[in-house]
Amino acid sequence: MTDKATALQSLAPGAEWVLRGDELEWLDTQQPEPTDIEVESERARLDYLEGVYEYRREREYPPISEQLDKIYHEGLDAWKAEIDAVKVENPKGYPNEADQAAHIKAHVDQYIFDKQLAAYTEAVARLEQYPLAEGRGPITEMQETGEYDEETGEPITQEVVISPAIDPLEPVEVEETVFVTDSDGEDVLDSDGMPVTETVMVRNPILVQDEGERAEAEDVVAETPQAVIDQYHSSTV
Repeated sequence: MTDKATALQSLAPGAEWVLRGDELEWLDTQQPEPTDIEVESERARLDYLEGVYEYRREREYPPISEQLDKIYHEGLDAWKAEIDAVKVENPKGYPNEADQAAHIKAHVDQYIFDKQLAAYTEAVARLEQYPLAEGRGPITEMQETGEYDEETGEPITQEVVISPAIDPLEPVEVEETVFVTDSDGEDVLDSDGMPVTETVMVRNPILVQDEGERAEAEDVVAETPQAVIDQYHSSTV
């Protein structure tokens, strides 16, 4: 399957970029950075063309036994000439446009579905974490005591705290140093040309971050298509 780097080279020949795993850092100032969908569409297009190319050659090449026989009786040069003729008669790219479009759409649809499923899975896991502003009650489970009921012989169990309660995080304000700006949003400078700063009181940034992450996760869940949600639940049963 065509990799992301090959697709990028095809979409933006000569462009400057760095790919670390799946993370792309676009460095080029002349060519715009391709979108994820553009990259995935190009990967699918190149895969389709390669498939057409390989299929045509496989249909045209003589069976291996015949190729070996030709080498034995006529020599390597004669065999190369025959194979080269097949390559010339079957160059890359005789695609059926409708088939190619369908192939690209199927690939992109699956790519989007997989991304939505990954985002939904992450969002659900995030929302399962307790809100820091509310805290969390103790986590308990039923455990056997090692004793047995005299009448039934069944093990006797009791509720045991396996993780203590966590108190809500207080919404206290904390000090934060900020740059002083003028009416145009520019930094105010002192007599030495250094930015002027001041200390302000802001809401606990840990709570702000927690609430922001939960709100983002809720948005992801709300926007996830039902088909993706169904797939998530079927895979976690």
